[in-house]
Amino acid sequence: MKKCAMSLLIAGSALLLSSFSVHGATFYIDTPDLCSKVEKSERARVYLVSKGDCPRTPGKLAVTAEEGTGELEIFVNGVFWKKQTLNRFDIDSIGDVNDCGEMLSQKLTIPKNIFESSGTDRAKESNGFFRSAEFQNRIATEQERLKREIFGGKIQEYYQGSPEAAALMAGELPKSERIYIFISSSMPKETLRSYVRDVARLRDPNVKLVMRGLVGGVRYIKPTMRFVSGILLKNPDCDPEKSRCERFAAGVNVDPLLFSRYGIGRVPAIVYARNVSLLDSGLSEGMEKNISVGASYTIHGDVALSYALDRFRSETGSQALEPLIRVLNAGFYGGGKSE
Repeated sequence: MKKCAMSLLIAGSALLLSSFSVHGATFYIDTPDLCSKVEKSERARVYLVSKGDCPRTPGKLAVTAEEGTGELEIFVNGVFWKKQTLNRFDIDSIGDVNDCGEMLSQKLTIPKNIFESSGTDRAKESNGFFRSAEFQNRIATEQERLKREIFGGKIQEYYQGSPEAAALMAGELPKSERIYIFISSSMPKETLRSYVRDVARLRDPNVKLVMRGLVGGVRYIKPTMRFVSGILLKNPDCDPEKSRCERFAAGVNVDPLLFSRYGIGRVPAIVYARNVSLLDSGLSEGMEKNISVGASYTIHGDVALSYALDRFRSETGSQALEPLIRVLNAGFYGGGKSE
């Protein structure tokens, strides 16, 4: 075992070794830093030279000494540093490392984790409770309470009831909720522009416009780009090729999996999904293995987004929708500034 330990020690120091050759056997010695060099060797003494600005990281140095030398005195820059018992270093020492490692791996055993089974059960239980509709609803309710009771008053006080205050108070849907607005290029332009305008006003990444596929099929991207560009224009008469046109701050997602997941066969359709748990935000939210949804509610037909949200609120009792409805109604009835 001693031989095995020594072989491992030598191997661990191998990257720090330098060499110095005189007649005799090869040994290794300690050095105070990585810059030390052998100046000379006299019987049982080794004289090292070290630069003063070298990092003080201990190293190893291969030297040669007469057979039978049991101990060396090491001097650094002419000053005695330490005595060191010599251990023979040869190429076989490196070769012994694999054998020693194999021998130790057979003798060492890792005890079994006696809590593995119960720990797994507890983890599954905790995960199930966290994903449950009851717990997610409690989180959503508490988030809304904090926004309303803790932050709402401060925002109102600062902006003194301005339209900007209403927008800031709106916040966003909880991360566990989604509003999907399913559209297509066959819908009336005014309906499309109305949805785009509302999504831009809410500025909520969890409120999404969704198309089933590309206009004209997957082989053609330009028709889809022209369609999306057209409905995002604040002034529909503006020609982007002739002048700089302002656009609504909204985006359109192309995701046939979302259509399939919520069974959307005709558009427009608006879906409210609750207790959403997403694994990878880079993948489709319609992918079965990427997301779980507690409950969803759908309204078909050419209806205003504010009307659909109000219906969802009445049906579910969700307080999370109230700020969104307030922002949309303020923009429509109160002369709020469109985005």
